[in-house]
Amino acid sequence: MEEENVDKAAKERKRPEEKPRIPFTCSVCSMSEKCDYVGKNPPFARKIQLTEDSYVMVDPFSPPVLDSRGKSAERFLILGADCCDCKRVVCRGSECSFFYTATFCTECVRKRLKEFPLEVQTKIRKQLQAT
Repeated sequence: MEEENVDKAAKERKRPEEKPRIPFTCSVCSMSEKCDYVGKNPPFARKIQLTEDSYVMVDPFSPPVLDSRGKSAERFLILGADCCDCKRVVCRGSECSFFYTATFCTECVRKRLKEFPLEVQTKIRKQLQAT
């Protein structure tokens, strides 16, 4: 009996510890999820460098695939980012954010619409009308 308890304790210590997940909640739509990384270089997507700090998670719906060197290459999802203007956390949903060189929440996009190039203003207007 004592031997079983020792074996069980040893196995529990050998289990790889899971990294704590990072809470993500969109300030516009309140979508809430746990992500695996915040930054520009997700360690599970080695060849990817994002243009801004983003909330990223391993895609729970895709199995890991092997890259050309036989190493595991995880698929990932970008949940969102901080608005570059007001710093609110927003998801990638079209009703919550717009990306043009950086992520803007829809409130800041509306406030600064005239500051974007004309072509981009047209795209923003279409996106805002659709939501």
